[in-house]
Amino acid sequence: MTRLFSSLLMSLLLSPLAVAQMPGMSPSRNLEVKDEGASQLDKIGVMVDRELEFLDERGYPYKLKQLFPGKHPVVLMLGYYSCPSMCGQVLDAAFLALSKVDLQPAEDYRILSVSIDPKETPDIAANRKGVFLPRLMKTGGDNAWRLLVGDEENTKALADQVGFQYYWAEAIGQYAHPPSLIFLTPQGKVSRIIVNASFEPDDVRLALVEASEGTLGSFWDEVKLNCLTFDPRSNTYSLAAMTLMRIGGVITVIVLAAMIWVMLRRERRKAEALNSNPPATALAESANSTAG
Repeated sequence: MTRLFSSLLMSLLLSPLAVAQMPGMSPSRNLEVKDEGASQLDKIGVMVDRELEFLDERGYPYKLKQLFPGKHPVVLMLGYYSCPSMCGQVLDAAFLALSKVDLQPAEDYRILSVSIDPKETPDIAANRKGVFLPRLMKTGGDNAWRLLVGDEENTKALADQVGFQYYWAEAIGQYAHPPSLIFLTPQGKVSRIIVNASFEPDDVRLALVEASEGTLGSFWDEVKLNCLTFDPRSNTYSLAAMTLMRIGGVITVIVLAAMIWVMLRRERRKAEALNSNPPATALAESANSTAG
């Protein structure tokens, strides 16, 4: 009976964990943004092409296979360095969140920025790095952060692979694109996408731990990831209704199992008491039969 309850309890405990964080599960295949032409698609589980080639901010050739496969998860940001508005805001918000996370760039994760403007040069990328690097209040940021430029073919190929849709808006004279943080595993697989102009440090940390495939994070991070589901509509990790129901079911089973265990324990004690102290009538009958 004990084995039966153990098996039932384990199955109920494990079932919400499997459902809560299955890769690619989301209410919608298209993460919600207003401009369909500048939207972020759900590409979780897709591998980036490691042969795509760019130039980094130092002017050196840079293939993605220099990162993948590797030892660290990667925070990927697409945009362009001369962007007059959104790109700087997203980068600033990302660095603010990363500065509050107790993980270290270069040691625990890498950062990769890729320009969607084929006209931009390594010098422009280097200038961008000089302006924004001090806003990442962590040591190791210089080595951890690479800024890439490239031709339209390579840039568009990468953007398509990770679901980053953009276009040149002639009316306003700039690129229209979504504000995204794309988290890649050390193998180069899209693990999580957060679309927002600001980012919660807790969400960024969990996304990094999730993308690390077990190499980062504490026991409690794993518990959170098993109990929380990422909702692309709110762009945060939260308890889903189904998860709450399953957790309630687990608690109910634990309570019932405890009650049954207590009842069985009481019955066993009563039986032991009867065996050690038989009733007086039974003793009398036993004495009379012996005397006869």
